Amino acid sequence: MRSGFLGLVGGPGGQVPWLRFGPGGLSPWLCPWLRFGPGVCPLGSLTRGNGMNEQGHINFQNAIIIEKAKRMLTLKSLKMKAFTWIESLNDQYSINSFTGNHAAYFKLDGFADEPEVYIRFTDAGLDFGYEAVQWNGPIPAPVPGIYTKHSLSWKEVQSLNREEQQDVMLELLLKTINTRKRQYRKCQFCGEKVAKEHRFDNDTCHGCASRQFGVVY
Repeated sequence: MRSGFLGLVGGPGGQVPWLRFGPGGLSPWLCPWLRFGPGVCPLGSLTRGNGMNEQGHINFQNAIIIEKAKRMLTLKSLKMKAFTWIESLNDQYSINSFTGNHAAYFKLDGFADEPEVYIRFTDAGLDFGYEAVQWNGPIPAPVPGIYTKHSLSWKEVQSLNREEQQDVMLELLLKTINTRKRQYRKCQFCGEKVAKEHRFDNDTCHGCASRQFGVVY
């Protein structure tokens, strides 16, 4: 910020003179909210990128805006990563003339078990889905499960040019990713994001259920 920058912010009782910035940022004695002790400060993230001002007071409005911006960047990053991955599939395989069964896997970051979603090449067309264990039988035991969420026939694929194919594949892949991501919740004890098949209840993973409640799997 420029030295000597002056403005107004809202504060107790209405508008109060905004504060001068020196070469080192805000001077502590200049913040009118310091007299109220630690808490909410009306000054935003003017010299920092974490929703706080120089006094370390949280500006909740700015913090919310920053968090939304981070989510948007994450979404854009995921979409770009998925698009690049689909482009690589198109370069690796001749989609219109592909024969045989094969699955390509796209890994999702930020989850405990590093889940993957797939695009599966079949005789009928392209399948979009994910794999997850199922707990079946009178004595529950994990068995592999394949969940196909979307399909695209070869007739549909071949009616599109390369760019259109990539757009449709990206749309169905992102829908599959969102379906899988919604099945994850943060464990109340360990804080890991865990899929529903690995949770004792909505808020407790299997490992923490064993440690905290004595549940045996």
